[in-house]
Amino acid sequence: MKLVKVFLPFLLSIIYSQEFNEGPYGTEYYDIAGPFSVLDINLQMQGDVNSDQNLDISDILIITLANAGTIELSDEQFQIADVNSDGLLDDIDLVTIVNSSDNPLYSEWNYEDSWNGLDSYIFICYNQDVSNSAGLWASNTQSDLLDKSPDNVHYFFVSNRTSAENDVIAMKSKFDEVLVNYSDEDKEHWRNHLHFVPTKISDLENWLSDALSDKYALGIDTFQQLKQIGYLGNPNGFTGTHMSYLAHEAQYYNYEQEEFSVSSDDYIEIAIFDSVLYDGWWASTIQTIVEIPSDEILSNTEKMEIELFRPCADYLDSGCDDYDRTAILRVCDEDGSNCNEIARWITPFDRQPHHLTDITPFISKLRPGGNKLFKFQIYGWPNNIVFMKLHLYQNESIEHTPQEIIPLWSGGGFYSEGEPVYNDNIEPKIFEIPSNATKVEFVTYITGHGSASDSDNCAEFCNTRHFFTLNGGVFEFDKSHPEAGASADCQSVERIREGVIPNQYGTWGYGRAGWCPGLDVDPFIQDITDFVELGDENVMQYEMCWASQGNVCHDDWPIITNPSGYLAEIIMSSYIVIYY
Repeated sequence: MKLVKVFLPFLLSIIYSQEFNEGPYGTEYYDIAGPFSVLDINLQMQGDVNSDQNLDISDILIITLANAGTIELSDEQFQIADVNSDGLLDDIDLVTIVNSSDNPLYSEWNYEDSWNGLDSYIFICYNQDVSNSAGLWASNTQSDLLDKSPDNVHYFFVSNRTSAENDVIAMKSKFDEVLVNYSDEDKEHWRNHLHFVPTKISDLENWLSDALSDKYALGIDTFQQLKQIGYLGNPNGFTGTHMSYLAHEAQYYNYEQEEFSVSSDDYIEIAIFDSVLYDGWWASTIQTIVEIPSDEILSNTEKMEIELFRPCADYLDSGCDDYDRTAILRVCDEDGSNCNEIARWITPFDRQPHHLTDITPFISKLRPGGNKLFKFQIYGWPNNIVFMKLHLYQNESIEHTPQEIIPLWSGGGFYSEGEPVYNDNIEPKIFEIPSNATKVEFVTYITGHGSASDSDNCAEFCNTRHFFTLNGGVFEFDKSHPEAGASADCQSVERIREGVIPNQYGTWGYGRAGWCPGLDVDPFIQDITDFVELGDENVMQYEMCWASQGNVCHDDWPIITNPSGYLAEIIMSSYIVIYY
């Protein structure tokens, strides 16, 4: 695929619209899906005027009486009876219907006519020569699929076997059995969102014939982009091929729809990296100098978001890094000094994420505008094309805005030569708050990493609690990670709707200490305005403990069983942010 193709789907520059996109079209991932029509067994058959989903003698009798003028059909019935669409109900229609009683006249579903800019579409293909296709088709998770799916997804079932029609009829029967216990409203909904295509894939007379020929599934998101379907096995043991996991893809499409359906007219865009190839060695850094708008514009900025789109270099999941890595963006003065982390992400296992993160407190790091050095680093072997932009939302009447940032604790660590000395290396921090401050926040990124080196898989899969004490106990708060180690936290629908890119090719489902693979890390923000002394010095203390799933601190620490392994560590950066 040519590099230029990524500019079309990249949502930093796309014009958001509910209009059907007129192209250019293609059949590769991230291309725009073109128009198509397919026969659909689930639509009312031509000639089925009594709407019982059967074409039989009852329909023929009604049409005969209508043709004779004995009874009158409704407009909808007339359209169904007029099988040659010539605007007349005559003997030609009747003969066609009689001759088709053993060869149903399936109706046609049209993509462009049905387009509303809000729905997504997923094709499930029975391709015997494609790995996992037979397993996906044989999956008995139809009920789970419907239960976990959003209302705006359409599923198309297609086969490339000579028995294609029988294949999809059998699949329809499976769903009909599931839908027996659904309400009439839900039955009607899924009748309009489940599509069973009786035509063999290779016989489809449109671009789908090529696009589906070598796939077991394909998605079209709400922005009309072709999307790759990930690994549909259970990440806890890598077993099975689950049709229900297709609902994960539809949920992620909705995350993108909700996050990125905002016109760029609503904010000022600052491009940091624009189609930059990132293919360096381990933990290499890419950097650039960016001119930041004036301090006046920053003073009117009420919200700042960072958008990161990070496709793999060949635009295929198979070209991505095989592991979850920490990715960090730092902002420095133009000469490279005074660098501070302002954004953090965790890369997915072999998938291509797209995220939007609110990092409003770090407006303070951009002041007073002018040239700033941006450094982006992934702790792994990156193989990506990086698109990154800031969104500055303007409001001339905001009450206050982030003006100053004071670094506190940073770095990482947990063990040192087998001993837990994390707290021994932490000193209280003294900071002064100006008398004219209107708001003060404590802001931090804290995530736990490392596993398989100690008795509890810390710190990635064990909970840690982080305690902060302000001015000798005037105010205390903490951050903990009780979800760490949960078997399916990161693959839950709730987490996917937060932005976890689903169906990764690794252990993406387990809960982690403050993060999930393929998710941005939101900054932890605590308002401390009411507990600081304005115009004076303040002090904050910090310590950490290892905790159980019940969030209870332990006096002992996990025992290192593999000193040469990936030792547990806490990656942290923290700040005081002052608003005027």
